Amino acid sequence: MSVEPTNEEHTHDGVINGEPLQVPAFLGMSEQQSRLLVALYNETDPEFAKQMPTALPIAAQQLATEYEKRNSVGKKLERANIKWAEEFKLFDDAQHEAVERLSKTDMNIYKAAEDLQLEEDQDSSIHDLVLGSLLYGGIRREPSGPDDRASMSPVASPNFEGAKRLLERAFGKGYTMAAVQIGSIYMQEEKLAGGSNLGNGENAKALCYEWYKKAADALNPMACHKLGFFLENAIGWYPDSAHNLGIIYQGYVKDTSSFRDIKKAIEYFERAKQWGFSASCNALGRMYLLMSKNSELAKEAGNPGSEPEDYIVTGIELMEDAANNGDADAMMMLGLIFGSKDYGLYDMDKAQNYMELALVRGELEAYNYLVRILRAKMAARVALEKENMENFEKLSNEDQEKLIRQLAKEATPDNLGHRQCANIDCNKKEEKPGSFKRCGRCQRVSYCSRECQKDHWKHGHKAVCRHQGDKTV
Repeated sequence: MSVEPTNEEHTHDGVINGEPLQVPAFLGMSEQQSRLLVALYNETDPEFAKQMPTALPIAAQQLATEYEKRNSVGKKLERANIKWAEEFKLFDDAQHEAVERLSKTDMNIYKAAEDLQLEEDQDSSIHDLVLGSLLYGGIRREPSGPDDRASMSPVASPNFEGAKRLLERAFGKGYTMAAVQIGSIYMQEEKLAGGSNLGNGENAKALCYEWYKKAADALNPMACHKLGFFLENAIGWYPDSAHNLGIIYQGYVKDTSSFRDIKKAIEYFERAKQWGFSASCNALGRMYLLMSKNSELAKEAGNPGSEPEDYIVTGIELMEDAANNGDADAMMMLGLIFGSKDYGLYDMDKAQNYMELALVRGELEAYNYLVRILRAKMAARVALEKENMENFEKLSNEDQEKLIRQLAKEATPDNLGHRQCANIDCNKKEEKPGSFKRCGRCQRVSYCSRECQKDHWKHGHKAVCRHQGDKTV
């Protein structure tokens, strides 16, 4: 988003010329936050500011829909081996067929299943076994009252053992989704009934883990995820196997520290990345950035890069890939990275763009950082207006942009102590405070070399440079 100097009224805390802006709350922000954000954009891009309360929620909905679509179970498995996608499709089709058969037979299960071959001595097809388990296992016992959640568990079905046996037979024929389904049944039992429908001292969590592991041992990616998430949290829903196993092997928290194996973590994150899981791209990117500063972590990982710069380049590429696929955390992290000088990648425009995307994707924490960026840009523009607007307007648009970014760069609090080279195209920073030479005229900016000083003078500093104490150039 471009920042154009203007002499229009200035904004403070959502007020223009003493009058509060009338802006409805949007993107989950409060009315006050929404007003302030629109007012700040009004200073740099008035046309966009007018559209924000309506355009950004629409964009947020579109991004969320696309992200959910891309990360549905079916879509994830499509990016894995075709075998798993076909297994999932068979199960999904069987669910739809069960509903259709029941509606046609007036909810009479026996009529709905009468043409299925389900006897133990029959060579039943996987289709018949899965469909039969869904039809018979769908019955539930009558609830004892409105708060009887246990009656909603599939284990509460009077036909549970028979339905489970059909799935066991399907698993015996090599259909791994059957084991995933049995594990999920026990997981629902744990969540809805705390195992109260089980007898003989059986444990729902242990049975759930046992069946997930059977499918995971057969390399079913959904089961691998469930097993990984189960190990990490002791209980779990669905997302992505390899990603969560990667988190476990990072061993960053007490409960998973005994599993720590950085090489395995990278291996699982890479596997999940190949299936298009953006959170794994983000996790990998973070690990590579950490390795650029932590040689011990890089050593644990087997030193996949040769220089710290290699880790930074790879890390940023991975996180940008994650952000491009809708990962809000990656957007937020990239905004922070480009808004700081930690990795020598300072770029206020990129920081603003990523914070905008993160906010649209629902990361409300991005709001505070975005406000800081916009205020820094405003401060830079106001400084230009006060100092030498006439000379500024003679610069090319490109040099105006560079100069605004430079003044914003100087205004940020982390520019104190170790100074960074004032040339906007240079990211060098003092190794020792005071080692860079200051501009001999204004004494406000510093340079790592004579070449950078000449380039900066030519592309904008000349327009605002003045002797210390002077009020004119």
